[in-house]
Formats: sequence, C-alpha cells, structure tokens
Amino acid sequence: MKKILVPTDQSAVSLKALDVAVDLARQNNAEVILLEVKVFPLAGAGTYYGMAPMVPLDTAWNEILKDTQESLAKIIANPAYEGVKIKAVVENSTDDIDNTVTRHKADLIVMGSTGASGLKEVFIGSHAEAIVRHANCPVFVVKGKVEDYKIRKVLVAIDFEHNEVMKKAFKWLTNPDIHFHFVYVDTAMQQVDYGKLKENMKELGDKLKIKEYGFEIWDGANVEEGILDSAHEIEADLILMYTHARKGLAHVFKGSVAEDVVNHSDIPVMTLS
Repeated sequence: MKKILVPTDQSAVSLKALDVAVDLARQNNAEVILLEVKVFPLAGAGTYYGMAPMVPLDTAWNEILKDTQESLAKIIANPAYEGVKIKAVVENSTDDIDNTVTRHKADLIVMGSTGASGLKEVFIGSHAEAIVRHANCPVFVVKGKVEDYKIRKVLVAIDFEHNEVMKKAFKWLTNPDIHFHFVYVDTAMQQVDYGKLKENMKELGDKLKIKEYGFEIWDGANVEEGILDSAHEIEADLILMYTHARKGLAHVFKGSVAEDVVNHSDIPVMTLS
C-alpha cells in the first residue's frame, strides 16, 4: 500500500493538506500518516512546568506529547475521512523538523503553505524549503487559500531532460478527468529548436500514456515567472515541476527555482526529485 505523509502543526492550512491527502489516498488505495514533530526542548513545556514547579521537565514534556497524540486522534476521527486508513504519529525529536520529516519513508509528502507569506505559516524559515529540496519522494504543497480543492487542470513544467521522474507524479494523478498542460519556458538564454521540442513532447505523451493534453513554449524573463504566468493563464489547480537541479536541469531549474515557485505561487505545487 502506498504511504502519504502529512506533516502538521494542527494549523488550518496543514489540516487542508490532510484533506487533500485523504482524497489522494482514496483514489490510490493509500494510507495516510499524520505526523507532528515535537522538537525538545519546546517553549510550550514551560506552561506545563510553570503550573507545577515541582514537576520534572521530562514529566511536563511527556504531557505535551500525550496531549498532542490525543489531539491528533480527534482530528483523524473526522467522519469525512471514513474509509481511509489514517495513523496519527507524534515524534519526539532533538533534530530539525525537516530532517525528521524527510527521514520517514513515504511515497508522497503533502504539506501546507500560506501562499502569500511563503512557507512560514507551518514550517518557519527554511524548514519547508528543505523538505522540498531533500525529500526522496514527490512533495505536494497545498496553499493556504485553497477551498473545496479538486485537481482538474495541471500545469506541467518540463525541460525534457528527466522524463522518467515525471512518472512518479502521474502515479498519483490518476483521475481520468484531469487535463494536463505542458509548458517549456524559453528564456532566450539558449537556442531552441521548436520542432524538436514538439517531437519530444509527443514522445513524452506516449511514455506517460496520455492521449489528450496541451503543450506550449512560453517566453519568459525567467523560469519562475514563466511557470507562474502560464499556470495563471490556464487557471491551473496544480503546478507540477522538477526540483533537485542536476546536469541537464541546471539550465532550466538552476539553484532554488523550485523552492521559489513554491514560495511565491498561490496555486498548489507538486515537486519531483
């Protein structure tokens, strides 16, 4: 059975990520792991400790872990999640959140983001960016403004260098009603053979076993801008793109482009490595 990992801090946006994960689990016969990481020491321990000064700090810490587990149990008892296997896990860690999350073996990570303020709502600073950068599985970043989310249109950013990676995402996006729109961003930084790109697209479509799809070559000042503008143009529900720039990807997704798109997009993003 496939495993979907949902990191949470029980904020509204992270619970929206859980809703999306449950829908994907139903469609793909997968189980969901709802994970909350508590990094010791935590400021919240002082609340417990301050109420009873004679209580050892480790006792207060255990109370925090217990309360968190009970809270997650209530969340996954939601009747809307009936029929989907969901396990609530509280992990006691002395490491960074991102390292703890990425150490878990999962087939997909679904996580929340606020959109306008980047990824800081759920994972402050670079935590979420690190998860996107270092995860060994696809990462689906759900944006904070998403309501009643359904995936109908997917903008697929491609460079034709890592077609095999794309299969990881298509294993999850199995709804036959989804329309895929592929885009190659031309930043005029190198010579582009438009005819060859169209041939490459046909080959990719055959490999992915999709017969109907859109494809365009988008002129953009930079890759990030081209991806976001194209996604808004087609009113995409999801942006699908590569990350972990290596070799051929370097000329298209060099540096932190994937993380920049995740931070700046108001549309959910799935990254692939």
